[in-house]
Parts: sequence; structure tokens; C-alpha cells
Amino acid sequence: ADIERADSLPPLPQRRPGGGDGSRYFADWVAGRVTDFVGYDQGDLVVRSTLNTNLQLAAERIVGEHLADDGAAGGVGQAAVVALTPTGEVLAMVGGRAYGSSQFNRAVQAQRQPGSAFKPIIYLAALERGLRPDMLIVDAPIEIAGWAPRNFDDTYRGEITAVEALADSVNSASVRVLEWTGVEPAIDVARRLGITTDLRRDLSLALGTSEVTLLELTAAYAAFVNSGTVVWPHAIRSIEGLEGEPLYQREGGGPGEVVRPWHIWELDRMLQEVMISGTGRGAQLDRPAAGKTGTSQEYRDAWFVGFTADLVVGVWVGNDDGTPMNGVTGGGLPARIWRDVMLAAHRDLPPRPLPGIESVPVAAVEQPSGFQAFLDSLFGG
Repeated sequence: ADIERADSLPPLPQRRPGGGDGSRYFADWVAGRVTDFVGYDQGDLVVRSTLNTNLQLAAERIVGEHLADDGAAGGVGQAAVVALTPTGEVLAMVGGRAYGSSQFNRAVQAQRQPGSAFKPIIYLAALERGLRPDMLIVDAPIEIAGWAPRNFDDTYRGEITAVEALADSVNSASVRVLEWTGVEPAIDVARRLGITTDLRRDLSLALGTSEVTLLELTAAYAAFVNSGTVVWPHAIRSIEGLEGEPLYQREGGGPGEVVRPWHIWELDRMLQEVMISGTGRGAQLDRPAAGKTGTSQEYRDAWFVGFTADLVVGVWVGNDDGTPMNGVTGGGLPARIWRDVMLAAHRDLPPRPLPGIESVPVAAVEQPSGFQAFLDSLFGG
């Protein structure tokens, strides 16, 4: 059913942004994976991919237009986009602004700091250990072993709920949540969701200081659509010889359920609030959606990763050499690119609710034992 919905995406104008054929990034990625399935001695092959040409062209156009407009004012040199179905099929991939100028695929090869786009993984680990979305966390200055992380706007509000802390991307609260949860449980959740890059084993993990690729982080968010079932992002449906002999047929989608569905549903409600009242308001759609912004230190990277019931899309913008942008945050340019790609992809598709999200009230579960005592010990409550 998901494949049929993806194939039914409506046609879009057949125009390409300046700078070359962006689908070559996707083609290179596919070509590099063919031998994993059929070896090196098969001769000429027919490879059937998951690419949705209409969506690919739309994503290329949208990236090109945004980089030429507000990207130029923001000092943004590059962007990348990945769009995949909840089953893991990669429908579109933009690896940079111009393949002809650079074949480096920023969607799969670049490892960049995700900033707050990593926080859903931290909060998911906390939900597994007993945190509830309506619980109060203190937003106040914090110092741990000489490290004093600051909130983005350098303001503090006292007690706020976990929902508010994630929606507004509050750094002090996120560090406190990770301190209670533990770094290793958070890394364990990240690994279960498919994050394979090296992760820092300290509390800065809460602020997204460990580098990841856009593809793996977007694929991790796919589990948030699938009620905790992880998928492997893939681009090849089948491989045949020139005479039509089958050599490979895609079967299966991933390792299965790695997080309990009710924890995912709680997290999804929190991520919806990001787009309703939080840092992701600029990405709002005409249908249920959820996602998270991310901005790394000194505006070197800006992200938006989010999903509807039909599609998961990740966006990164920045500069290859790490030059800081001009105040570009995840709630700005990346959110607008994400919104426009999503609007193009969902044209003529009816809105659908996010799976399971209506079945778990925010305050459904009692407070975990020890959590409030932990907070009191930290904050003098």
C-alpha cells in the first residue's frame, strides 16, 4: 500500500533547477550498491530503483530556488534532501546544489552535527525509562564539571513540561533529561534506530554534537511513523540480467520493532507540538505532521527532519568547509524547504492521521519513581 501511494504521487512540471542533473546523486548511490547484491561479474544489468521522478524533480527545483533566494542572503552554500516512504524506499535524493560542480553526496557522505534534531532520540530514551510528556523539568542555568550549556536565546523559564522543552528546543532541560536517563541508554536507542556513526559518550550528546548523515537520521525518524519498527533505507527494488533473468528481488524492510509503540506515540505527540507552537512552526502543513529543527554551534548546520503518515523527509543546509551561516536556523530555511517538498509530494493525497497518536493521552502514565526526587536534588525543589 505504501509503494502504491508513493507511485501515485502526482506529476509535476518537468523543469530542472540550474546546475545539472540532481538525480545523478541518487544514481551514483544506487550504482555503488549494486555489487553488494549481485557481485562484480554479472555483465550488463537492468536495475529497477525506488526513484520517483516527479518528486525528484520537485525537490531539485525547490532546493535550487531556495538556495538562490534566501540561501544567498543567509550565506548558505549547499543543501541536501532525502525523502523516503515509511517502508524505507528512497523516493528522492538531492546531494547538493549542482552535481556538475561537485559529485560529493551530502545526503549520504557528509557527517554533520544535527544539533537539536537529535533530541527526539534523547527524549525517546527518557520515555522508555519513565519520563512522561506532561512532567515538569526545570529550565534554568546548569553547570556540570565546568561545562555550562546555554539556551539558544539565553533565557530561562523555570518549570516547563517535557512537551514544551522539546517543542522549544530548550538545551538546559534536554541536558537534565539526558543526565537522568543516562548516556548509554540514549546511545542504545540511537543504535536501535539505525544510527551507526560514532556518538559522544557525554552529556553534550543531548545537544546533537555527534556527527551523523542526513540519510541515517531521516531513516531513524521513519521509526516514528512505524510505531517503533525500524526500516533500512533502500533504493533498489530488483536487479535482472539483460535477458530478464532475476538476480535480486527486494524483500523485507528491516530488523522489526525496536521501541514499544506507546513510547513512539508519546514522542510523536511531542513532535507535533514542535510544529504547532515550537521551533518548527514554519514547516506547518495542511495535514497532521511532526518533526524537529536542528541548528549546530555557530550556525554551521541547520536541519529539519519530519514526517507525515505517508512520507519522511530530511533537509540539511550549510557549507562544505563548515563556514558559519548568517543566523540560519533549522526553523528557517530548512523548514521552508521541507514544507515545500512535502506540499509537492502530497498534492492530491488526502490527509491522514499519524499512526496511533490519538490513542495515548499525554498524561496517561504515572510519574516514574525517583524522577522527581532526582530533579529536586538538582534544583533544590
